[in-house]
Amino acid sequence: VVPNTASLLIRTKTKLPKLGVMLVGWGGNNGTTITAALLANKYQLSWETKDGIKKVNWYGSITQSSTVFLGSSGQKEIFAPMNALLPMVNPNDIEVDGWDISNFNLADAMKRAKVLDINLQKQLIPHMEKLKPRRSIYYPDFIAANQ
Repeated sequence: VVPNTASLLIRTKTKLPKLGVMLVGWGGNNGTTITAALLANKYQLSWETKDGIKKVNWYGSITQSSTVFLGSSGQKEIFAPMNALLPMVNPNDIEVDGWDISNFNLADAMKRAKVLDINLQKQLIPHMEKLKPRRSIYYPDFIAANQ
């Protein structure tokens, strides 16, 4: 067996598609929290807490805040941001929709969930009150005991 070297030119389309997420139980704690997080990041919100000013970020997002080891050049290791390796949808562009048995708009559902800091909620209300889950059937077997 003789090693062979070949040069390849690979082209990929870089036009990103739109990405939408449909959530069952959109008006619940998880649905309102993920929607609030996406909107807070999209609008670069900050809010005051007892510990000072907090600003949104994508820390914890594997695609937005992590790097990938590409190799070494001499003694130096080379890393690249994961989202720079191939085209990825920006999380700020994700469209969210869904169903819920509650007919609350997402601002009212967010208040009821009591997950987010009140100062952040106040900024999100104008964005979230426009969003309302689609009607869903009521089937008790699909509802968790703690809901």
